[in-house]
Amino acid sequence: MSHEDQENYGDQHMEADQKYENFHDGAGYSEHADGDNGGYRGRGAPPGMRGGFRGRGMPPGYPPSGFPPFRGRGAPPGLPGAYPPPRGRGFPPAGFPPRGRGFPPMRGAFAGNYRGAGQLPPGYGAYGMQPQVADPLEQEGRLKRLAGCADGEELWVETETAEGKKYFYHPVNRNTVWEKPENARIINQTELAELISRSAEEERKEREEKSTAGANPDDAWSEFTAPDGRKYYYNSITQENTWEKPKALIAKEEGEKEPAMDPAQAAAIAEAQAKAQAALAAFMAQKANSANGGGMPLSKAQASGAAAAAAVNAEAAKKKDLSRPTSSTPVSGTPWCVVWTGDGKVFFYNPSTKTSVWERPPDTFGREDVDLLISKPPETKKEETPKEKDSSDDSDENDDDGPPKAKKSRSERKKEALMAAQKVEKNTKEKPRQMLQKPVDPAIQAELQAAQEREKIPLEERLKQFKEMLHERGVSTGTTFEKELSKIVFDKRYLLLSATERRASFEAYVREKVEAERAERKKKAKEAKEKFQELLKEAELHGKSSFSSFSSKFGKDSRFKGVERMRDREDMFNDFVGELYKKEKEEKKAKKEKLKAAFVTLLEEQTGLTRKSKWSHVKKTLENDERYIALDSSSTREALFKDFIEKLADETASDIEEEQERERRLAAEAAIANRQREVEAELGDQLRERNRESEKHRMAEHEEKFKALLIDLVKSVDSDWHESRRLLRKDDRYAECDLLDKQKKEALFDDHIRSLERKRRDAFFVMLDNHAKITPTMRWKEAKRIIQDEEEVFSKVASNSERKVERDFRDWQEKRHDQLVDEFKEMLVETKIITHKSKKLMEESEQHLKDILSVLEKDNRWIRMTEMSANERDRLLEEYVDNLYRKGTPPPPTQQERERRK
Repeated sequence: MSHEDQENYGDQHMEADQKYENFHDGAGYSEHADGDNGGYRGRGAPPGMRGGFRGRGMPPGYPPSGFPPFRGRGAPPGLPGAYPPPRGRGFPPAGFPPRGRGFPPMRGAFAGNYRGAGQLPPGYGAYGMQPQVADPLEQEGRLKRLAGCADGEELWVETETAEGKKYFYHPVNRNTVWEKPENARIINQTELAELISRSAEEERKEREEKSTAGANPDDAWSEFTAPDGRKYYYNSITQENTWEKPKALIAKEEGEKEPAMDPAQAAAIAEAQAKAQAALAAFMAQKANSANGGGMPLSKAQASGAAAAAAVNAEAAKKKDLSRPTSSTPVSGTPWCVVWTGDGKVFFYNPSTKTSVWERPPDTFGREDVDLLISKPPETKKEETPKEKDSSDDSDENDDDGPPKAKKSRSERKKEALMAAQKVEKNTKEKPRQMLQKPVDPAIQAELQAAQEREKIPLEERLKQFKEMLHERGVSTGTTFEKELSKIVFDKRYLLLSATERRASFEAYVREKVEAERAERKKKAKEAKEKFQELLKEAELHGKSSFSSFSSKFGKDSRFKGVERMRDREDMFNDFVGELYKKEKEEKKAKKEKLKAAFVTLLEEQTGLTRKSKWSHVKKTLENDERYIALDSSSTREALFKDFIEKLADETASDIEEEQERERRLAAEAAIANRQREVEAELGDQLRERNRESEKHRMAEHEEKFKALLIDLVKSVDSDWHESRRLLRKDDRYAECDLLDKQKKEALFDDHIRSLERKRRDAFFVMLDNHAKITPTMRWKEAKRIIQDEEEVFSKVASNSERKVERDFRDWQEKRHDQLVDEFKEMLVETKIITHKSKKLMEESEQHLKDILSVLEKDNRWIRMTEMSANERDRLLEEYVDNLYRKGTPPPPTQQERERRK
């Protein structure tokens, strides 16, 4: 290829590489190429999903959405089994230098949508790799496992339509239903996104474990079938596809049939075969020349041509792998290595992160040793092949400047050539044989020695030592024998058992450890729950305690942290608080019943209660008792009182006894009176009149005594006759009023109560008159608020009944109104400027009205009437002026005096 062709080739591939980069940056996908659910814009699969999953499902009745159309080469981005090519500063594939220098690798054509008659248009490569969509069952199982679904339980997602109506859809098969599925775990969109993210991360880790860091492109070829039945091949690393079966794949298939050979031996054999072919080519060329030239020696041009051909053949074998790394030198103090390739390029490789870069990492700035490593490639030892020696000998022999050597006979030259060929062939056969001779594998030798040692130690002892080794090496339970092999393979006790015994003992040890750990976890969980119960008892909780306040207060306590799951803590807390609530409820109920029984006992202790007793009067005699105060509900007290008096009679036993006693006294007095009347009949009318006056005087005396008794003992307006009579009977003066019967006493009591009510009402009116805030025009609601605020002041004069207080307030307003009206009319009479002529004067001019108002406005009675009602004030003034006008001229004072005297 000429220099001009190389430049054109480089330009074409740089342009193709730029298109490829643009395609993977999102330009290869149309912004408006939306799928059924809106489509995904950008490269690769939607975040967190594999294949064609795209957000939430459609409502029932809509067509299900499938995989989005893929417009690229190879597998869609993000699908398992198809890794994108390393770009930017990533680690180059195994055996290849990083991209960015030299010609870009060849790529296959884009996989188009043309299918034609079973083949692609002319000039296009094979189809791109088909998307390797994950197994739906595997995907569904992964999501259900991450969501914590029980056996037989399905996973459904709840969402809403644009109108706000809820429906449910399956996250894998995209089925949608309106009704909530049975035996299913329901999650929302946020939880589904989290599950998808965790699933993608878990799958990514699995792929990383399966794949190696520096994957070889030769191992990434896969075979696929086109729609027309033809086979094509795709490389997931280089993104290359071809109809022809790659040589690497052919060699791989053949290598599986033949035993693997050590890479160093294979390289040595290849080099020896190349040298042998070069030497054989030179010999055959010389032999052909001898046959054609009649035994004449080769010319200088022919010799140089044969040497050149041999050199080209040897050089071709070397140039095959010039791009592979030839040396790797670690840089001390950094994780980087300086790597040189066969074509003289250098890059930096980090084996820890498995990344490679062309630029110099910041860790190596200012390092002279690094400057020395990248300044020139390391020296490689070159072995001088026999061909090179022969060619140098030939060149010496054919040197024109040197003296001509004596010519050899044909038989001598044939003999020397034959000996040289036999020597080359011998060297070619012996060198690979020497290289193929491998030393004995130390692992095999160690196994043989261990087999001899195992015969000397009993099996039980060997099993015991092997399990001790597993325990000391910290073998975990959730692993396999292969993963833990690196921990135990270098221990001497590893070889105490055979291969099958090791695996069986390992599995038995893991099972025993799993059981032990499970028992230990149960024990620790039980201890943690017991300590958590102790914490609950010490926390002084009550039936209405909340878990949030408990956790914020005791969240740092070790007993709180001992229970790992917050849900378990909350469940235990709720159970404990629930028991407390039930216990408190029962105790409260028992206490309430006890208080009710004590209150009933208090009622039983009261004397004088009858069926007609009133609670409003009885409670005043009980309100200081502790049993009354302990029962804090007034409605409960009243209900118990009503239930109690329903069982009583209309009159008490004391009342009946008292009445009988009074009747006996009256009978005795009546007998005495009859005797006196008989005497009086004898004495005549004079004595009878005197006795009548005496009887009347005694009755008046008894009434005065009873009134005095009422004034001293009954001072409440709300007192009841039945309750007050018990109080009056305790006084000695009550017995001195026997002339008064029951009806008379009750009538005197009612008169006394009315007198107290009048006094209270008058005091209430006086207080309202003197109050600064309460006015006659104020509404009852406002006055009520003031009275309640000053309850201590008004409680002495106001009634206990709110209705009575309201009635008194309205009576006061009417009384005050009448009083102000009378005062205002009196003021008008006293105003001399108002006469029978005032109406006419006011109609002629407003000055007279102004004069009247100027006089009246100075009087307080005018001001008070104005405050009460300005309209009524003007009405009264107008009526007074009209009345004077109708009466006309008043009579002279002498006439008035005469009429008064008459």
